Amino acid sequence: MSSKSSPLLVSTGTVLLLLTTVLYVAISHQLTPRLTDGRFHIENGEWIPFTDTLPPSDTPQYLDLAFVLQLNPLHTRYYQLIADDCIEALAVNEQLIGEGVIPFCDLSRGRTFDLGSAIHSGNNVVAMTIQNVGGPASFTWRIAWWDPLLLSLRILLLAGLLSGAVLIAKGLSFSRWQNLFFGTFCFGVFLRLFYIFATSYEVRAYDADGHLEYIRYVAQHLALPSVRDGWEFYQAPLYYMLTGLWLHVGTAFGRALPILTRDTQWFAFFASVLTLAGIAWIATTLFKPKEKLERVLFFGSLAVLPSLLFLSARINNDVLLFLWEVLCFGFLIAWWQKGRWITWWLAIAMLALAILTKTNGLLLVPAAFTLLIFKRKLALKTKTFVGVTSVFALILLTGWIFTLRDGMSLDQPLVVNTGNLSPGLFVNNTVETFTEFNPLRMIVRPYNNPWDDASGRQYFWEYFFKSAFFGEFDFGLALRPLASAVLTCGLLMLLYAVCGAWMCIRREGLRTLPLWSTAGWLLLGHALHRFTTPHSCAQDFRFSLLVSVPVTFFAIRGLHFIRSPFRRLLGIVVVLASIVLQVVFVGGIIVTM
Repeated sequence: MSSKSSPLLVSTGTVLLLLTTVLYVAISHQLTPRLTDGRFHIENGEWIPFTDTLPPSDTPQYLDLAFVLQLNPLHTRYYQLIADDCIEALAVNEQLIGEGVIPFCDLSRGRTFDLGSAIHSGNNVVAMTIQNVGGPASFTWRIAWWDPLLLSLRILLLAGLLSGAVLIAKGLSFSRWQNLFFGTFCFGVFLRLFYIFATSYEVRAYDADGHLEYIRYVAQHLALPSVRDGWEFYQAPLYYMLTGLWLHVGTAFGRALPILTRDTQWFAFFASVLTLAGIAWIATTLFKPKEKLERVLFFGSLAVLPSLLFLSARINNDVLLFLWEVLCFGFLIAWWQKGRWITWWLAIAMLALAILTKTNGLLLVPAAFTLLIFKRKLALKTKTFVGVTSVFALILLTGWIFTLRDGMSLDQPLVVNTGNLSPGLFVNNTVETFTEFNPLRMIVRPYNNPWDDASGRQYFWEYFFKSAFFGEFDFGLALRPLASAVLTCGLLMLLYAVCGAWMCIRREGLRTLPLWSTAGWLLLGHALHRFTTPHSCAQDFRFSLLVSVPVTFFAIRGLHFIRSPFRRLLGIVVVLASIVLQVVFVGGIIVTM
């Protein structure tokens, strides 16, 4: 930063950011419809009240629904309707809607309707018939993303945030490279903002309703459930306590359940932004000030990685776990580099929060204590004292979730519900499934399918690598060529990462121990989890998201060790191409939705 910094510009930019955010929240709250007085009946049976769930069925059946749609004076006119499974009829204020469109069956996109002539401010009576062909029944009623009023509001939000960011950058008088680094952070935030705008909670989710059930239980009872009473109830409680408390307070103030569900997504967004800031901090500690290009390439690669981006709209404990893991990792690096004990204890605090959020955080315990064991210029007596004290602190802070919770005991697996997974997810444990890594097979079939061997789901490393970009989801034929290109660049970056890791171990040794030690422990733990829980879904990269940080570091570090100017330039081009392709891919996801 220059000495020409302007506190006035920084203050103005900050106020603009806050004011824009507050106005967006206030106006969007006014636009959000409320669904109340819901009732349903089956085949002319009695009317039964419902709030957010409908009864499942083993056989096809029709459900007649009625509810009140409450609208404020400022409201939208275009609404998207999605049902599981089909919409057979729809009327608003006794006016038939969707002639020529209804009936329809489309669980992914549903249909969008212009209700401008049928609705008014106040109470609107909606009648609907849903066909459930079997299994769960549900419907989603939300504002269409391209409604002119909502779209204008979001454009104003983006303009205000962008203006505030520019004012802050101008006020701090950043250098060219600092502007590029700050711009990368802002771009990552805006990309996440676009993503959450376009993504409802059930899209690219992992049992979102199960996690919502946990959150709602905590909100209603202000207590933790028995671990056996729900599919996700065995999970560590911190995420559910925080979101459940917000749900409890919001309900007390009359905030509607759909709005509170959306609030939970915004919780994920803000956690994702804080995580992005943590990664930016790590970039400044791993790369020297003169390594400006390396910092930007490292940060940019992680800012657009789809598996990290998907967290910004997701409802599950991964969103909070990754934040604690990144902060813990950052403090461990800071302690390793400078030896300040405050950073060690902050790392232990973040580690405890990670374990309290999800038991995957336990994999960072051996990573942290490996650093303590190999720390130079530290007496054995000091190491022993710090190690024992740290273990005692972790047990004191987290041990209760393994012993004192209702239904939890030390003689059961950490992941309680694995015994109830579908047999269709089972994969074999063989030498081939843990050693094969076929780039051509991955490029030809870039998407994972946890149910189909033809996708390569039985090969641990292939599934793991592909899920770093695409999770377990199929994004369709239109995006498949782009997905293959993303994987191709990722595979080329992996070559540089292998080179960088090898050269770091050989030439820099213990200086980069936090990177390769953490990556090693996380990968080993994930492989053991897959071995002991032989299901395709156990291979997903989301269980080891922190691996992305050291692997990306080694890929960028590999460029530094390459002597050939051509190969170094080629590596830079590959990294830049990877960033661009991933941005285009995410844009394609948003557009196709």
